[in-house]
Amino acid sequence: PAAASAPPQFLVLTYHDVTGQDIASDDLSPEAFIRQIEYFRSHGYVFVSPREILAAARGTARLPDKAVLLTFDDAYESFYTRVFPALQLLQVPAVLSIVTSWIENPQAQIYKKKKLMTWAQIREVSDSGLVTVASHSHGIHKLIPANPQGNLEASGANLRYLADQRRYETEAEFRERLRADLAESREILQKKLDKPVTILTWPFGAYNELGLQEAKKLGFQMVLTLEAGFANLSDLMRTKRFYVRPELFWTEHFLEEVQHGFRDRTPIRGVQLDLDLIVNPQSYAESDHNLGLLIERLLKLGVNTVFLQAYGDKEGTGNITSVYFPNRVLPVAMDFLSHAVNRIRAREIKVFVWMPALSFQVPDKAAKEGRYVQEYKHGRLGQTTSWYTRLSPFDPESLKISSQIFQDLASHVEFDGLLFQDDAYLTDEEDMHPAALSGFKARYGVSASPPDLAAGRTHQAEWVAFKTRALSDYLGHLIKIVKTYRPEALIARNIYSEVITNPEARTWFAQDLDDYLQRYDYTVIMAYTRMEGVKGWGRQKKWFDSLLQPVLSRGAREKVIFKTQAYDWKNEQWLGDDLMVRQLTYLLANGARHVAYYPDDVFADKPTAKILAPIISGQDEAVKIKISPE
Repeated sequence: PAAASAPPQFLVLTYHDVTGQDIASDDLSPEAFIRQIEYFRSHGYVFVSPREILAAARGTARLPDKAVLLTFDDAYESFYTRVFPALQLLQVPAVLSIVTSWIENPQAQIYKKKKLMTWAQIREVSDSGLVTVASHSHGIHKLIPANPQGNLEASGANLRYLADQRRYETEAEFRERLRADLAESREILQKKLDKPVTILTWPFGAYNELGLQEAKKLGFQMVLTLEAGFANLSDLMRTKRFYVRPELFWTEHFLEEVQHGFRDRTPIRGVQLDLDLIVNPQSYAESDHNLGLLIERLLKLGVNTVFLQAYGDKEGTGNITSVYFPNRVLPVAMDFLSHAVNRIRAREIKVFVWMPALSFQVPDKAAKEGRYVQEYKHGRLGQTTSWYTRLSPFDPESLKISSQIFQDLASHVEFDGLLFQDDAYLTDEEDMHPAALSGFKARYGVSASPPDLAAGRTHQAEWVAFKTRALSDYLGHLIKIVKTYRPEALIARNIYSEVITNPEARTWFAQDLDDYLQRYDYTVIMAYTRMEGVKGWGRQKKWFDSLLQPVLSRGAREKVIFKTQAYDWKNEQWLGDDLMVRQLTYLLANGARHVAYYPDDVFADKPTAKILAPIISGQDEAVKIKISPE
């Protein structure tokens, strides 16, 4: 076909108002706009139309190298008065995205105190042949209540909380709301412009798989998001776009990033938090007050990432009996997670929800039969006696239970990422679940008894690989569910430090660093010196080196977070602030890209915020801190 050798990737740029006054954060001056267009052209970039992109996707045409599509959201009057004449002069095509209810309602003509285009103006630019009009929805370009606390989230990607009925919108109701809205927008546009509308631009760039399915049913052929990255001809229903900035040298810096593949250069400086510490299930007022204190502390620390507990575990057993979000499986300690995530993200801090994958204690005793990991120990086969009582990753019913929990989590909470707890492991004496043994026989064609497998007398390599793959596949299924509702969510998974420092530990945990690096956005190494019994600064430095070397030798520093220990659980005492700073500084000075710590106590100011802030916030002064001897 004609497009066989065509580049599959192209750039899409997002503009809003091009104005000569009152320039906001997403606006450009006319001079800056022209300067950007000329800069792209002078560096070999070619501006293309949606028609050319769709033809290339069908294989009937070829996109030029360095293809760029310009898009303009919201239809401000400046598009007609300033942008359109420039497009005509330079013969540059563009997409104009229309929120039909704003144009239909004269009162909406002052959105953001900016005047919008009229239907006559929209018709004129559409008839020019240079401008392709897209739907930007009819009435879902707004925020809606997304939890009982009334926090607002993007309408097109979240279930509405119906306060008068004290319930959440169902998925069926969500689908119908989006379908009806998009259909109305498309119908109005096609009637006004007398031509088909095949492009949809998600309001706020917020979407999920349910909405995409409805858009596809309605006949949209290209869907524009605000997810940064190269757009790809193979996935036009998730066309990524870059947000244009007004800074003087933005274009130059942007094209430098193009050459590096748009790698996120922001280093993670994070803290893992126990929501249990601030939530009182009997008092929302107290819980909300505590959340405010926590956010103040996060701002003092200067962290840019939070790993936030999504479940209840006040006893610290790691075996989960309740959660902080609506779900069909476990009791809800308080519907508070969505509120906490919303408030933290509002302060421009990214939030990963922290969840176990297997250690759920199903309330119904009948449902527990045969669900949990089995071990062969001391000559006996039975339910595991390990720290975590885990659902077996080999049991299909267990997967259904975990799937329901993660589906409810992702559909009700708008988060940036997901961190899997350290419960996703299997010791050398686990998992002797009947489904595991039958699956092993089916995979390798051999029968192996629990005593032989546990003792490593036969097929040990195959058994370890089989279990490692089973855990990864189990989590992979949960990730797929999460991505249905939160397609841009990043995925991180905890790994035990001994798996990094001791090759034999793969057998003990069924975890593998290379497997992690391939599957997840971030691998979180639990660099806990006290938990691992590494005492003395000299030994700790060597131990950190043993964690750093395998990561650096694989060129994986961008994908690994080193999480240090702030509290000694065995001796029930906090590590000294000086030691915390010393450890984090050493890791960063010797190649770590991302660092975090756990736990944190907002009420006790542990670790001490003013001491830890210079290093955990990433300030340059961190390397200059004078640290007293341990």
